[in-house]
Amino acid sequence: MSTRTDMTMENKPPVPLDVRAIITVTARLAQLLAEEVDLLSDMKVSKIEQLQNEKIFLTNALEAQKKLIDRHPQVLETIPSQDRSDLEQVVEVFNGILEENHRKLLLAKEINHKIVQAITSVVKENTQSKVYDDRGMKDAAPYESLSVTLNQTI
Repeated sequence: MSTRTDMTMENKPPVPLDVRAIITVTARLAQLLAEEVDLLSDMKVSKIEQLQNEKIFLTNALEAQKKLIDRHPQVLETIPSQDRSDLEQVVEVFNGILEENHRKLLLAKEINHKIVQAITSVVKENTQSKVYDDRGMKDAAPYESLSVTLNQTI
């Protein structure tokens, strides 16, 4: 084979771009993120973990398609106009849900932090031991340290 033929073959994608599959995967990922937003709104953080495996699978599938497009950008020119329009619409919906998901995650993280602070404060108040000074006066011993953690990270 000549060098010219080799270069032409390198520019062709190894497999065709399946835009309908990308649309379906993106829509499903948007649906999962919307479910996560609902769970965050209801502060049912423990149930979010059930969505993670599918979310990771879908994200990896989209990442593989993105790498294919990055290596072979000319495949974008082969997308039919209706598929391109459908993809743009689903990506717009996905981005809106992604932004809402991000806001809810930040809010849940802030709430979690405030809960830990409140628990720390209550424990601190209730664990101060009383001591007597040299005049027989009862006083609180200085607070030394307290570590509080929760078993769920957001």
